[in-house]
Amino acid sequence: MKETLKEFEKKRDFLICVDSDGCVMDTMDVKHMRCFGPCLVHEWGLNEYRDEIVRLWRKINLLSSSRGVNRFKGLAKVLAEINENYMRVEGLDEYIYWVQTAEELSDSSLEEAYQKSGGICLKKAMDWSRLVNQSMAMISDKSKIPFDGAVEALKKAHECADVVIVTAANGTEIRKEWEHQEILQYTDMLVSQETGKKGDCLKVLVEKGYAPDHVIMIGDAPADLEAAREAGVLFGPVLAYQERESWEGFQEGLGHFLSGTYKGEYEDKKIREFKENLNIG
Repeated sequence: MKETLKEFEKKRDFLICVDSDGCVMDTMDVKHMRCFGPCLVHEWGLNEYRDEIVRLWRKINLLSSSRGVNRFKGLAKVLAEINENYMRVEGLDEYIYWVQTAEELSDSSLEEAYQKSGGICLKKAMDWSRLVNQSMAMISDKSKIPFDGAVEALKKAHECADVVIVTAANGTEIRKEWEHQEILQYTDMLVSQETGKKGDCLKVLVEKGYAPDHVIMIGDAPADLEAAREAGVLFGPVLAYQERESWEGFQEGLGHFLSGTYKGEYEDKKIREFKENLNIG
């Protein structure tokens, strides 16, 4: 766990953790359809299957239980499908092993693994991730905006609770986006893929002195729910393609959270709506 997280200090009794892409920021579609998928096609030489591969990336990383996972986990799932249905992916087993065992899934961790083994799939994944970062930097800031209602919700949240961004995305990119939108001021810390896995980060944050039912993870992906459960904290969903409505209902959820009535019937209802939205059994 990075020193920055260890140095975080609790200021209020409540902690609200929020994901970024697809939760606060309306950036999921543009990043996945213009960066992640096309960069994969380029790096693995899949131009003859371009449209199919981009659709496959979208299906796995936006419209399934894998929505919102760390980019390297998402890549592993798509490469496994490519290996089975399109072409052999050399070195895939080694890459999947790294994804499953690495303590940190980040560019620097991947480069370290590649320097040790020289595996071809590790090298391609490393080059793909760098290309993704470069292509994201080329997307106009006008295309990276918060969902309607999200900024107002963050302001209200920060008036009564500590607020931490907890994302599996690249930290430099997320910080740049939030600073450009002038909303980083409503947070107390950014926790990203470089800091550690979401569940582990949430556990460390809880250990700062918060009661578990005084901590909530707000996210749009099953990985956010899983991280919340792993850390023993509450979960607040932002529904995919119903983001504005989700943030409009934030005030009600915040009231339950602060009054101690979120856990139980209210949270169970929210999680049912979340699972139904993503067709998760």
